[in-house]
Amino acid sequence: MRSRVLLCLFVLIFFTIRRASAEHLPDVAHLLKNASKGDVNAQFMLGLAYEFGRGVAKDSTEAAHWYEKAANAGDPGAQTHLGNLYAEGNGVARDQALAIKWYLRAATRGDSTAQTNLGCMYFNGQAGLPQDYNEAARWFSKAADQHNPIAEANLATLYLEGWGLARDPDKAASLYLDAARQGNLYSQARLAWMYEHGVGVPQDLAESVRWDRIAAQHGYPRALNNLGYLYEHGLGVTKDFPQAAKLYCEAASSHLPEAEHNWQSIQSNIRDVPKECAQAAQWLARFAPQGIADGESIEVGSKTGLTVPGSTLRRR
Repeated sequence: MRSRVLLCLFVLIFFTIRRASAEHLPDVAHLLKNASKGDVNAQFMLGLAYEFGRGVAKDSTEAAHWYEKAANAGDPGAQTHLGNLYAEGNGVARDQALAIKWYLRAATRGDSTAQTNLGCMYFNGQAGLPQDYNEAARWFSKAADQHNPIAEANLATLYLEGWGLARDPDKAASLYLDAARQGNLYSQARLAWMYEHGVGVPQDLAESVRWDRIAAQHGYPRALNNLGYLYEHGLGVTKDFPQAAKLYCEAASSHLPEAEHNWQSIQSNIRDVPKECAQAAQWLARFAPQGIADGESIEVGSKTGLTVPGSTLRRR
């Protein structure tokens, strides 16, 4: 019997979204001149430059200095980034109470990243906050209304699991879809699972494969492992055991437990499989293109082709 590890907690962690700076390197001297005169936007942009080393050497302490000036002037982006630094202990002493203070100020001004982070802190019961799924859902909803993909993914998981909200798979699927279209890998893999099983959407194996492939192309371990399962069993795709093994191998390289189990199961039951993923697929295409039957293992070069029985259980 196969087991599936829920994906829900993967994204429900403390997660920050970095506010993007301009494509071109900023004119730091110009920013410094304006920031010193009290230009709030220049102060925020200077903080970004120092935090990410754009046009100047990285200096988190200096970033915190300029973020704080802009944050005290009411800039929500600076408040969120300052909250990040306090939460991470980056450039300032780690202080969760101050992180919450700045997130709250930014969140009440409508910053979707701060709202998402607060939701995560309530979900996990972090920084002295009580674990409160209702409050987590409230903050995620505010950020999701602005189409923040992390908030949408988190809120979708609450709807799917019935945590702090009435269970609503249809609503969950809609939120995952919007986040997936914005490139959220977790949502793409989650949506693939929903299409595979017909949860919140009509069952559609082709759509399941499509979304798993999109996330797998970016190296997302769970999508790689799930896509391996689909190839192993010919669900929505032509059955291809060597390709399944390659995908399990690639997912296992990220230390995903279920993928490690699947890849180790293949290695223990088919002797001499190369450790490198692409080479393993080529080797299996030659020596074991159909895989192995349950309870059997093979050894290349043996007279019978069968050796000591082993487990072929795959997990997702």
